[in-house]
Amino acid sequence: MKSFASLSVKERMSGVDKLQFYCIDPDYIAYLKKVDSRVPDVEYPGQRKKMLCGVVFKLHGISYYAPVSHRTTFPYANFIIRQRDGTPISSLRLQYMIPVPDNVLTEINIQQLIQTDRKYGNLVLKEYRYCNRLDCIEAVMKLARKAYLISNDPSHCHHNSFCNFTALEAAMREYKKES
Repeated sequence: MKSFASLSVKERMSGVDKLQFYCIDPDYIAYLKKVDSRVPDVEYPGQRKKMLCGVVFKLHGISYYAPVSHRTTFPYANFIIRQRDGTPISSLRLQYMIPVPDNVLTEINIQQLIQTDRKYGNLVLKEYRYCNRLDCIEAVMKLARKAYLISNDPSHCHHNSFCNFTALEAAMREYKKES
C-alpha cells in the first residue's frame, strides 16, 4: 500500500475533478465529536449551517472534507479563499477536515441558494469558483496532505491543534457499520 506522501495529486483526488460544497448530517458530527472534540460544529444558534468542501482528498478509499469558514486568519493550516482583487473572504480549515461517508452528505445547490438568499448565494458561488481553479485545487491538496501528516506526527509543534484523523477514520468505519 502506498503512503499518502507518495500519492500523486490525481491519485489523491481519485477521479474527482472538482471540489463541491456540502451540508453534513449534524448527527454524524455529534458522533465524531465523541471521538475528537476538535471536530467543528456545523450548527450554531441563529446562524446558517456550516458547509463542508470536498472531496479535499481520498486516502485508501476514505474521502476527506474540510469545513468552510469565514475566518481568514491562521493561514498555516487554512486555505484562504479570495475575491478577484485578492481580498480574503473565507477559508478551508484543513486542520479540521474529517473523513465522511457519502450517506451523510447533501450537495449544496448554489443556484437555488442564490434564489433564496442572493447575497449569501453569490458569496458561496465566489468561494466555489475560486476553490475550483486548477491552481487552487492543487494548493488545497498540498495543504491537506500537510495537515494529514502533522496530525499523525506527535512531535510536530502544531499536532494538538489538528483533528486526530486516524481516530476519526476508525469512527467513520464504525458509523458505516451501524447505519
